[in-house]
Amino acid sequence: MILVDQLRFPQWIPARPGGTGLPPNIAGLSRRSVSFARHYTASNDCSPARATLLTGLYTHQTGCMITGGSTLEPGFPTWGTMLREHGYHTRWFGKWHLTRHDNWWTRNEGERALESYGFAGGIYPSPDGAPGQGWRRDPRIAGRFAEWFGQDGGAEPWCATVSFVNPHDIAWWYVWSERIRAEATAASVARRLPPNFETPEMLIEHNKPRLQRSLQDTAASSFGAVPFTGPDATRIWLNFLDLYMKLQREVDRHVGNVLRALHSQPKVAANTVILFTSDHGEYGGSHGLRGKGAGVYEEAIRVPLMVSDPRGVLTRAPEQTRSSVDVAALLLTIATGSDAWRSDPHYAHISGRHDLASILADPASPGRPYVLHATDEIVTEFAIEPYVASAPLHVVGLRTPAAKYATYSNWPPGVIDPLYQGAESELYDYRTQAGRLELANEAGRSPLEDSLRAQLERAVAEELRAPLPWHLGPQQRRGLADYHATAARAARGAATMRRLRSERGLGRFDWPEAGVRDAHRGPLTREPPPRSR
Repeated sequence: MILVDQLRFPQWIPARPGGTGLPPNIAGLSRRSVSFARHYTASNDCSPARATLLTGLYTHQTGCMITGGSTLEPGFPTWGTMLREHGYHTRWFGKWHLTRHDNWWTRNEGERALESYGFAGGIYPSPDGAPGQGWRRDPRIAGRFAEWFGQDGGAEPWCATVSFVNPHDIAWWYVWSERIRAEATAASVARRLPPNFETPEMLIEHNKPRLQRSLQDTAASSFGAVPFTGPDATRIWLNFLDLYMKLQREVDRHVGNVLRALHSQPKVAANTVILFTSDHGEYGGSHGLRGKGAGVYEEAIRVPLMVSDPRGVLTRAPEQTRSSVDVAALLLTIATGSDAWRSDPHYAHISGRHDLASILADPASPGRPYVLHATDEIVTEFAIEPYVASAPLHVVGLRTPAAKYATYSNWPPGVIDPLYQGAESELYDYRTQAGRLELANEAGRSPLEDSLRAQLERAVAEELRAPLPWHLGPQQRRGLADYHATAARAARGAATMRRLRSERGLGRFDWPEAGVRDAHRGPLTREPPPRSR
């Protein structure tokens, strides 16, 4: 499993006819793979997306909803623990980001820190997505895999996860990336803004949920204010896209090193299935947004998924819809050689996940009728930063081949309810051009809304909040309790920040002890210290 961070399915750039939009090594892997065109992450930001990918469970089932705050409870089965039960040696190389103190493992703990999650290995200290970590840490991650593979790759059956940081470094543009020499300049690749670029005023005009405007404000506060209009606006946003492509090319070099290490032992490579995916995407300027949270736009939730099987067992598939919540089940099917595990009560928690292996074996097999998506991590990740306090912060969305529908809600303390009263809504009808670009929010006026709302409610009940088997009950209770405790701490932090601003007469974009940089006019005030995302 090769996992990268913040790589969306190619959209808008580069816009060369016939191009894949992928850098060379990943593009070559795509040509040798079943490459899924409509694969979606079930959650936006790093930790929740990774927890869903590893366990096959939704964030509302595990309680791992908060990047930088949540911990995935060790008792939840991962593909590491499940494959070990079938005789596989499972190792992890690189970014983990599912425990609070990833960066503080001791050197002695580094090799065994992930044992409770079913993996040997790890990287000391574990990258958590701080500024410039991709440039510094990805070479070592690829090197650690190559070193291990050269010694042990031809021995017992194994499943290795190589988890890179980049192109996540884009998350720190503009303020922090300009300080890193390797990121300060990038070749000109982007020629035009995305066709669905929106200014803050357009978000209001198009009836978009307030949370998206809040994300623009938070990005300006944390990473530097960027103009949306004026003579410099287009150039600055194109520089952003150029850097995003540069970071993709950078991680591609290390993906190539991993693939070359694998093929240095041809007999092993001939019997090794390769999966490639990303935890989540990147807005890349679409809708005037940076990052990946606070919404369900295609750029943030549609990600690559490639499966390369040199044995020829898996074949090419058409464009069915699939979800990251199904990947753990796919790995279990590949490892065991069949789907007989689905009748084992031990795997009841994921036995109902969609059968991706059937699509890989038979292109005529149907895909998912919908994908379900939830993002709640913004409630605490941004709680100490400026945001519209009244904006509903919890998002749950349903994406079908024909439309997308999402609700945004606020929860009282101690409550987890994705359909809580007072929600704002978002609806895009893909039968129209404006709908396909996700520009025209048709919520409140579309004849599709009632049926989509009913379908979302069923999906929430049957998947997002589906009861877990009794043997996972203790893990779930601990995970949800951890979420509530973290949310309460963040609420107290937000209250303290508001009080400090009030006492010191600061505006919503001023930090009590730090400030921001304006992307086109230089320093404005003191800058905030880097934070893990």
